[in-house]
Amino acid sequence: MKSFLICIALLACLITHGQERYTIIDGQKFRIKEYGIGDITVIFESGMSDSLEAWGPIPDTVALFAHVFLYDRADIGKSDTSRQKRTIPNMVQELKSILDLENIKPPYILVGHSLGGYITRYFSSTFPNDVKGLILLDPAPEAFWESMSKKELQNYVKGGTEWYNTKFKPRYRKEWFEFIPNMVYMKNLNISEDLPIILVSGSEWKWYKYQKEQIVGLRNAKHIELIGGHYIHRDHPAIIIKYIKELYFNSKQ
Repeated sequence: MKSFLICIALLACLITHGQERYTIIDGQKFRIKEYGIGDITVIFESGMSDSLEAWGPIPDTVALFAHVFLYDRADIGKSDTSRQKRTIPNMVQELKSILDLENIKPPYILVGHSLGGYITRYFSSTFPNDVKGLILLDPAPEAFWESMSKKELQNYVKGGTEWYNTKFKPRYRKEWFEFIPNMVYMKNLNISEDLPIILVSGSEWKWYKYQKEQIVGLRNAKHIELIGGHYIHRDHPAIIIKYIKELYFNSKQ
């Protein structure tokens, strides 16, 4: 009986905390984490230069009711240095290759923070039949930079480059160097107007006034403003989990 209870406890731990492992795509190693049980996989896509630890305990809680997948993109965390430019199409294809190799089949619910908003939106446009829902957490809004004059944008890029050069190791900076050029891939996305989307903005961060433009014309999308900063999922983890759970169970109906 004691051995049986120990096995049950170990199984519960695996389900709710997962096992970190590595997968190799074309000789390049990626750190991944997969756990939980369910016929829909919730994929967490981190913000710029953030490893999977940036999500804190949220995936563990989601794994109590869903299958969960998260990973470190190339150059980030414990994954290998990238071999391709950090364009949105390249990063989306890397994610798709990992999912295919690991036999993590659709459907998916995508949860993207900051730059992860670019990646999840592009993924939803490229593989529309694979995605059941989309949650955007204080996503990078291209309208913010498009509103700048040429001089303002140059100053923004200069300041951001100086900041990244002092705060991050060289390989972590690659996503920043491609960040503004990557906006071109956000034009003319083919996201289904019926796709359930929840966009959550942090009202204390300067982007929130521009984010709603990302869901214009998408009739099954809603915009929610919460008091908090850019890492709104850290300020309100329970609320974010509630929204993930809402999309998850609605998509099963």
